[in-house]
Amino acid sequence: MRTIQLLYQLQVTESRLVEIERTLANLDTGERSEAEIRRLFAEIDSVRADIRRARQELLDNELELNSAEAKLRQMEDRLASGIIRNPREVEHMQAELEELRRRKDHLEDRMLELMLRIEDGEHRLKEMEEQLKEQQETLKLLRERAMQMKTKLEQEREALLKERERLRAMLPAEVLARYDRLRERLGGIAVAKIEGNLCGGCRITVTAEVWRALRDPDGLPTCENCGRFLFAETT
Repeated sequence: MRTIQLLYQLQVTESRLVEIERTLANLDTGERSEAEIRRLFAEIDSVRADIRRARQELLDNELELNSAEAKLRQMEDRLASGIIRNPREVEHMQAELEELRRRKDHLEDRMLELMLRIEDGEHRLKEMEEQLKEQQETLKLLRERAMQMKTKLEQEREALLKERERLRAMLPAEVLARYDRLRERLGGIAVAKIEGNLCGGCRITVTAEVWRALRDPDGLPTCENCGRFLFAETT
């Protein structure tokens, strides 16, 4: 096999190795799903705590309402019985009754607010628990796919590393050194394919001298503009 063909195959192999390393580094293992799961857990805990507080307050208000209603009935009964005849005492009791009625109305309004708050919280809680379940299933799938992809890429990488070693062993040291310098300097492309009559690296027209070198089995044609090795599949 010609040296230029070996160089081109080496570049294809090493470029694929770089791509594999990049893919492995950026493999989606579900980081965003994990973050969303943590957020949902925190929000679910917050909503549950709010529901507990609302239920406790509802219970306290219910007890207070029962006490106020009992006291209200007792005072209304006393007032209606005619036992209390002192005008000032009657006036004082009526004022106290009015305050109890206001307190009773306030407690009933607040209890209605709390019941609506609990109902809304339970509805939100159900929605978030469903979202959490979906995210957990998504995370499981992402991790399974990532593991399968990781295994596949690592197997391919192992085969490519062996192929790279084989190709490098077939190339002269001075050619390899030049190839490595070009790859480092020119964005990983040391060997450019000729496309039509142009260098695939810099898009400059290939000279007649290059075409003659391409016909030489031992030739290592290079672009006179960018310095890359040139490779043509038809040669």
